[in-house]
Formats: sequence, structure tokens, C-alpha cells
Amino acid sequence: MSRFLQLVSLGILIALGGTLGAGGQRTTDGGYITFAINVHDFRHINESAETLQRLIAIFQKYRVKGDFYLTGPMADFYAQQRPDLIQKLKENGMTISYHQRPPHPIYTGFDARLKGLSDDALKALLRDYERYRLDLVTGEPQRDHPGGYTHLAQLIGRKPVVATAPNNAPRVKRIAWQLYKELGAQMTLIYHESGTKLDTPFEWVEGLLVRPSDFSITRWKTERISQEQFWWNMLDTAHAADYNPTSYLKKKLSEWRGPRPPFITVLIHENDFSRRGATPWESIYYGPNRRPLAPPYDLNAPDPSQPRSQQNQELIWSAYEELVAYASVHLNVVTSEDIVAMAQGARSAGEQVQHPR
Repeated sequence: MSRFLQLVSLGILIALGGTLGAGGQRTTDGGYITFAINVHDFRHINESAETLQRLIAIFQKYRVKGDFYLTGPMADFYAQQRPDLIQKLKENGMTISYHQRPPHPIYTGFDARLKGLSDDALKALLRDYERYRLDLVTGEPQRDHPGGYTHLAQLIGRKPVVATAPNNAPRVKRIAWQLYKELGAQMTLIYHESGTKLDTPFEWVEGLLVRPSDFSITRWKTERISQEQFWWNMLDTAHAADYNPTSYLKKKLSEWRGPRPPFITVLIHENDFSRRGATPWESIYYGPNRRPLAPPYDLNAPDPSQPRSQQNQELIWSAYEELVAYASVHLNVVTSEDIVAMAQGARSAGEQVQHPR
């Protein structure tokens, strides 16, 4: 049975609440886990590229795939400065998805130029941002250079599976979803870490599948720490034992009582492996109290992040690889591409759900 047909069959079984299995495919009833890496650190391109190289090597070592979410500017910078990474992303079979960061106007707080436009004009402007390069200083599309979703697709040689629409306005989200569907996306986000309904894991908005996630291995609180903390920031503290991601995954799986296996998302940014503190580009686009700044933006603003020590970096890498190794044996490691195939199987069985938003 082909990989696609296996996933379609699994999607039907999940939608119907059945047990899992597919001829010849190693599956378990432990759940489906996605390793999603948000890539956005344009201030440290070589550092970012080396992180992706190491992640790819880990996934290949355990014969699984990661889901790499690139922004348009990151794809452009890689093409200019690290074409070796673009080539590796093209050849290694990893899944490529797309997301946005400021000053892209789809991003809430940077969307003033979208206000007051008709639906058609809004879609046309967003299309320009997905066709041309985003000027990181002015926030304008540079119409003499390719960029955005379409340029990423061209560089990688296939359409990014996921396209996000991080805006609080329902109309903007709806039109953006329609546009990304037209451009070739198959999935989008409504929630990041949890929110999937137990009885309807596959939902659709404007023809795009909503990325399912019952829980994530990203941040949590403990009996001793009442506020959620990202696990990678705690491994060099006295609380390191409470923030081992594999131990937390095992705990969450032992607590799962759903009628179907869970969808689990492992979220991390590429800069989290090598830098601590604020996001590297935060001081360019945000002022005090995280208030969005107005263009022109100062690309030479002080970098609010700091390099992690080599020892701290290796603690994070070791914990992450341990998590991948465990998941490769005990769960089904899937990407957005795989989940789309599963959802299509469920939809063909009459289980389609259209999200009301």
C-alpha cells in the first residue's frame, strides 16, 4: 500500500474513532506527533542555516520528517547567502510550510494598510506581498524582486503546505485563507498548541485544513513553577528535570483519555537552540511594552537576544534529539503534508467539517 493510501485509511479510522493500523506501515495507537520549526531569524542567517542543517540531520538519522515553516524574507536570504541550505531543503524530503512575521501586513499590528480596502483590493494587495519581496525597512512590497509564498514555492520546487494568517480581523483572515488556497496551500492555523475537537479532529476553513493539535510539547508549568515556561529555557536551571520534553510527552500520553489517538505538536523556533532572551528582530519592529513601531524600521537596532553558552546549546540539542528518537519508535511522526492526506481520507468518508469562522 502506498504511503498516501495508508494515510488516507488512517484518516478515515481517526474520523470514525476506530483503532489504527495500515498494511505494512509501522503505526501505534500512541498518537501523531509533528515537529514544527518556525524559521524567522534574519539577523543571524548563517547561525539559522546551521541550525536547520543540524535538525535535518537528526530527522534523517531517525528516518522521520520535520515541518519547516519559513518566512518569505528567510527564503530570500537563504537563496542569497546559503544556497546550500535551499538545495538541501529541496532534496531531503522534509515538509516546507510558510508563515509571516512583521512587517508583513497580514500580521496584527502591522496591518494599517489593509484597513478600509474592499475585499477585492485587500486580496490584490495581499497577493502582491506573496508575489514580491517584503521590504524589511518600509514594509512595502518590492515589485522588482520576487518574494513571499510564491517565491518560496519556486525556490523549493513545491508548494508550501501550510500558510498562516496571523490577523485578528475575521474578514482579513477569510480573504487571506482564500488567497493562500488559490496559491496552493492546503492547511492553515487557527490555534497553535491546542484546540482540536475530540469528535471532529479535521476541520476546514475556506478550503484549507485547520492544523490539528490536541496538546503541544512546548511550554508548561509545574508544581514548583506556576507560570508556563518554554522547556529549552529551563535545562540549565535547578528545574531541568521537570522540563525534559520526553518525560513531559510520556506524562501527557499517560493522561490522554480521548476516543482517538491525539495529535501532538512540538513547536520551536530555530533561534531557540542558539540564543536566549527576546526574539532577535523584536527591537526592530516593537517598542516598549511590545507596541508595534511605524516605518521606516531600523535594521541596525540593538539585538535583544544573547548567544547561549555552548554547554547550554548542547543540553537543548540533546533533549530535542531524545524526543525525536522516542517519537520515532513510539508514535507516528507526521508533517502537515501527511495530515492533509489523512484528512482527505476522512473527508472522502463523509466526515468533512467546515469551520464556521
